[in-house]
This record gives sequence, C-alpha cells and structure tokens, in this order.
Amino acid sequence: MFSCKFNVDPYLRLKKLVKVDTTLWDTFLAALGEVIGTAMLVFVGCMGCIGTMGPLPPSSVQIALTFGFAVMVAIQCVGHISGAHLNPAVTAAAVIVGNTSLPIAGVYMVAQCLGGLIGYGLLKLSDSASFCITDLNSELTPAAGVMAELLATAILIFFACAVWDPRNASNSDSLSLRFGLCISVLCFAFAPYTGCSLNPARTFAPAVWNGYWNNHWVYWIGPLLGGIISASIYRCVFSPKTEQDNSTQDASTLNGIET
Repeated sequence: MFSCKFNVDPYLRLKKLVKVDTTLWDTFLAALGEVIGTAMLVFVGCMGCIGTMGPLPPSSVQIALTFGFAVMVAIQCVGHISGAHLNPAVTAAAVIVGNTSLPIAGVYMVAQCLGGLIGYGLLKLSDSASFCITDLNSELTPAAGVMAELLATAILIFFACAVWDPRNASNSDSLSLRFGLCISVLCFAFAPYTGCSLNPARTFAPAVWNGYWNNHWVYWIGPLLGGIISASIYRCVFSPKTEQDNSTQDASTLNGIET
C-alpha cells in the first residue's frame, strides 16, 4: 500500500529537521568546502562563457561542456568534505529527503552564495566586461522561464536523490563525472531558453557583480521549486520503506554520502 514517508510524528520530524549532530569545527569545514567548491564551479564554468580572448563568442557546446566539467572538478575536490551540494536547490532537496538539517542547510546556502561571489569576482579581476549573465530568451515569458528552470532542476534533483538512495550505492563509481555529464546534457537542452542556470548561487554572483537583476527572481523560484517538488516525489514514492537512521550528517561529509 502506498505510504508517504512524510507521514510520521510531526514532533519527531521537526526534531530531526533542527538536529545538528556535528561539531562547530566540522560545520565550518563543510561550509568552507561549499565556498571553495562553488567558487570553483562559477570561476571555471563562467570562464567558458568568455570564449576566446578575441571577438568570437563561445559556442553552446563549449559552455555546456565547461559547466559540466566544472561541476565534475568541484565534486571531486570537495565531495568528501561537504557532500558538494554547490547549489541551494540541491541543499533544499537534501533537507526534504532527510539528509541535511535546516541549520546546516542555511549555512550551506550562505556559503554557496559567498563562493559564487568569490569565483565570479576572480574572473572580473581579469575581464571587466559583463558575461555569464543568465536571462530569459526574448520570446519567453517569465512564467515559462520559471517552468523551464523548474523542469531542468527537477531532473537534476531526481538524479541527486537516486545517488543518495542507499539501494544505488553500488553504482556510485565515477560519480563526479556522471554529475558533470548530467549538467552538460541539461545545458544542451535548456540553455537556449533560460541559460539553464539550475543554481540560484550561480546566477546570483554575476547579478551582483554586474548589477543585472532582470528576471532574477525566476532563477530562484524555478530551481528551488523544482528541487523541492522533485525531492518530495522521490521521498514519497520511491524511497525505501525502511526509514534510515537520520544520523545523516556524517562528520566526514555532513550529508551521509561519500563521493
């Protein structure tokens, strides 16, 4: 019989949401990992948007592959430290499936935005032009933009939930490469419509540094809604019926998975 795993004692659920099992030092190291990882992602990914040092614009293939491989590098570097969320939508999903508590999620999201600002800021030191800014295709309405970002991020989060599923532990080899290719294929599909942000922190940094806020809200609402909806569906429909012990904030990864 179908049973959603949200149907548990509300007090117990709230207690798990706010419980932090790690030390302050471990939390700091994990947050630092998120700062460094997101900085790497934005720095390398947005460098792919510059193209050549001449007048030729970068190709869509270059941008998609650069962002995919940037994610691969970041996950490989900090996955064992923080779990390499690198994205507020991924962190929100981790809360939904019970892998991260609300306090840790708040720390992660701040760290991700800070990392994005640092990564993009390093690029601006060498190139003062505006680049890597996400905005909607001129023929797309904001509502359609939200839907596109929602769907793209929902696919990414479903991918992440499958990785976090203990039944999939034997298929976690080359995980960073798999995530990178997932990002690339989503960029190939969705970039013509919204730029395929998937990540509020990735869009936030160029917006701050360039003062460009056109349709910025789309890149928060769409990915966060997509992450929450996708993670909720996975938890209610596909998660194992036997609830895991929610000591998920492993001191080594802070999300109970190893990459």
